[in-house]
Amino acid sequence: MENPGVSKVVLLACGSFNPITNMHMRMFELARDHLQDTGQYSVTKGIISPVGDGYKKKGLVEACHRVEMARLATESSGWITVDSWESQQLEWVETVKVVRHHHEELLAAEHNKDDVDTVKYAKKRRIEENSFDSSDHHRKLDGPRLMLLCGADVLESFSVPNLWKQEDIAELAGQHGVVCVTRSGSDPYKFINQSDELWHHRKNIHVVHEWVTNEISATHVRRSLRRGRSVRYLLPDSVIRYIQEHSLYSAESEQKNADGILAPFQRYCDASTSTSLPDERKLRAISMPASLCGTWDLISNVNFEGYMSALGISACLRKIALKLKLRKVIEQQGDQYVVKTLSTFKNYSISFKIDQEFKEFTKGLDNRHIKSTVTWQGSKLTCEQIGEKKSRGWAHWVEGDKLHLELYCEGEVCKQVFKRNVNE
Repeated sequence: MENPGVSKVVLLACGSFNPITNMHMRMFELARDHLQDTGQYSVTKGIISPVGDGYKKKGLVEACHRVEMARLATESSGWITVDSWESQQLEWVETVKVVRHHHEELLAAEHNKDDVDTVKYAKKRRIEENSFDSSDHHRKLDGPRLMLLCGADVLESFSVPNLWKQEDIAELAGQHGVVCVTRSGSDPYKFINQSDELWHHRKNIHVVHEWVTNEISATHVRRSLRRGRSVRYLLPDSVIRYIQEHSLYSAESEQKNADGILAPFQRYCDASTSTSLPDERKLRAISMPASLCGTWDLISNVNFEGYMSALGISACLRKIALKLKLRKVIEQQGDQYVVKTLSTFKNYSISFKIDQEFKEFTKGLDNRHIKSTVTWQGSKLTCEQIGEKKSRGWAHWVEGDKLHLELYCEGEVCKQVFKRNVNE
């Protein structure tokens, strides 16, 4: 017998799924456990909705492949399904419209279970006709709730200018609900606190902690695939076989849509803004959530010695480095970034473009030749450094008036915090 005090919930995850990874599947399990542990919800279904080709994201392979890979990934699940409606639309469909579509489908299916008599048929018609007009139609007691499932990076992207409409955010968070799964280094609570819109709907945003941290990234998976590296245990075996059979994710496919503009930017930006941006890389750079550019002085430096030890820097140099007052200078010229690390002992500078691999020589640090690629991961500027040392890279992001930097190498993580220079 069903508990009348427990609401049925269907979880909907929208995204590229390019390709789908084990972490995507894991998010559903985490969200279901979290909601059901509250005693208020019973999660009955999960839906994966891959975005259509009209989204125009760089490196996005055809929707037919992404849908099929998602179907293969969900074969072993008894409650997660894949829906192709969004992917079949000729133009990009806003997430809020995808949510509306699936909620209408759920309401129709729920009421089809009733006996078809005059009273109930009229009731069903009223619900369908008013599904978009009623401000509280999403909270019907006799129907299931649909909640948007996402990672912390999606929640952070709500602040990116021209990526989301404010009224869409209000509808998603206020009328439906959002289930957000944390990632290492993210703080959804802080972001909710910084957003007036999300703070207003905070009771309808469920933050799920992933204590077993897993940083599987589809971007990193694609990079490994095009370099011929193993991705086993990152993706389901059936998905890996499909990728191999169809020769997906090559250097050529990664350049797809490289000169285009992401569909939301193209739709929401003023004509004068969009015509002045020759490619998506420049638009993404200009539309970053908070400006990294400026001069920043170090105020906190945690585990710097552990990070330097992982790099193989001598004990003598580590002692000197620990006493230095570091200054970070970040500049942007069009789509070119320059990051300088200054001190009284040594200076280090790198120059790069987003999503373009470059050769880097870490002169004065550990003196190694590496291949680096800098990308945007939500509001974070991240770098993967490929070379002799494993799991090496860094991430910059701004919170309030502070610049945060994480440096990582072979399991060691250094966390630095900088404050904007008062003389700037």
